[in-house]
Amino acid sequence: MVDIKRCYYTTIHSQILSTDGRFLFCGSNFGEIFVFSVERITSSNETDETATELDKLPTVPLQTLPVTDRCPIYSLSFHKEFLIVGLNGEICGYQWSTKTGTIGKKAWTVKLPAPPESADMSEVNYMWLSKADDILYAGCGDNVMYGVSLEDGKVSREYHGHTDYIHCVDGCASKLATASEDGSVLLWDSRQKASYAKIEPYTKPTLQRSEFGRWQGTVSVTEDWLVCGGGPRFALWHLRSLDCTADFDFPERLHVSGFVDDLIYAGGDCRKLYQYNFNGDVTAEIPISGSSAYSVALQTDPYRFLSIAGASAQIDVCTNFSYRDIVLSTYRK
Repeated sequence: MVDIKRCYYTTIHSQILSTDGRFLFCGSNFGEIFVFSVERITSSNETDETATELDKLPTVPLQTLPVTDRCPIYSLSFHKEFLIVGLNGEICGYQWSTKTGTIGKKAWTVKLPAPPESADMSEVNYMWLSKADDILYAGCGDNVMYGVSLEDGKVSREYHGHTDYIHCVDGCASKLATASEDGSVLLWDSRQKASYAKIEPYTKPTLQRSEFGRWQGTVSVTEDWLVCGGGPRFALWHLRSLDCTADFDFPERLHVSGFVDDLIYAGGDCRKLYQYNFNGDVTAEIPISGSSAYSVALQTDPYRFLSIAGASAQIDVCTNFSYRDIVLSTYRK
């Protein structure tokens, strides 16, 4: 029997899609992971009078796995046959079976170094996987980004430079970007321990929003462009020149962003996910179930799929990337 309170107080902090694009995993503030079938979700728009009762419930989890009662699951990743979960002071790999569509036992654990000033382990706030070399980059609450080799399960490099905890990590080839509570976005070459550039949006008068603070909650990069935001206004930066070329009229604090189909999306403490073109014009406003958006999972193949999760037990799905057409429920009431 589901605790009814969880239906009302659940927050989904993290999402990830399986490598084959067939399954969606969502991590909650209660330490649970929910598994959904993308194939069943995307086919639920099609009317089929012969569908079974199971087929008529594509919007509920295939599996709910209680991972921990010690902390929320702020970050998820996926590599080969493992679902990767970021917890307090450690990163764990859980065996995944595509055949049965279920998460199995914990297969491995990588312990992160304890912060020297405290005996407490720091939370893993965000993970980004470099598929080119199987290095997992984890932005943590001790202000450090760790590079973890998934070949041997060891921390291969530590990236120091932030003075407060890291909210977000993103990358493109050997280029990495981190967004932090300290108000900065640092740019890194993954092969070097020191950052090579710093962006501080709060120092630009056109981006300042003193009522929201200086922190940076999200960053996303391509070969040529970077978007970031948090307290300051959401903005587009040219990476080669580090010039701010456009800012966007997002009304609240930001927690998530990205690039899709030559457009830019952004979400945060607002009941809509916004899409913009590179000039800063709004191209779509997608309503969401919760008061805030904290994560987006996105793919264009084999299924066109975008899911938005945050301060709600429901997850909003867009199969055409411009409006919400399906809503998932993490619990059956």
